Amino acid sequence: MSKEKSKLTDTIDTKIIDGFYAGSLLVSTPDILDPRFNRSVIYLISHNDKGAMGFIINKPIEGIYLSDIIKVNGSQKKIDTNKNNIVLFGGPVEYNNGFLLHSKEYQIKNTTLKINEHFSLTNDTKAISDVYKGKGPVSSLFMLGYAGWSPGQLEKEIMEDSWLVTNADPELVFNNSFSDKYNLSLEVLGIENAFFSSSSGKA
Repeated sequence: MSKEKSKLTDTIDTKIIDGFYAGSLLVSTPDILDPRFNRSVIYLISHNDKGAMGFIINKPIEGIYLSDIIKVNGSQKKIDTNKNNIVLFGGPVEYNNGFLLHSKEYQIKNTTLKINEHFSLTNDTKAISDVYKGKGPVSSLFMLGYAGWSPGQLEKEIMEDSWLVTNADPELVFNNSFSDKYNLSLEVLGIENAFFSSSSGKA
């Protein structure tokens, strides 16, 4: 997973969001030992000849909540752990930058990027505040950072059985049972986690 960000930032800026496996889920195989990506499920928002970009959607950051990041009415609210307050580790690239992946009905003019008919992406403090207040999109995930691949890198990793690819069902993507999301993704692929070993890298 590359930490280069220039090409991927260009991908967002030019709104090139289709091609290859864009809009799919990547499910890590046991071949991935890096703790940042081990047992990870990634929603891939962009994949083309410039590289790929996605968000890890099943790894909450312990001890960090939306209420730590934003201030409501000029003062910090008491921390709670409801679903609107969870912050996910989206990946190691631009870790200080927050991204809101959400359902399509919510948008901020000239800011929200429509990914497809099910998902949109917004990088704006108003959206984060709306989510925290319960006024945001019907479904959403807030992540710090993203995962990025240089041109051809993701294709190579898939060929090497580091990743399995499956469809991105909104119910699965926005499922708040984060500890179950990896196993649920394997079930979609017809794989039982108990028997999933390095030798079973292919779906």
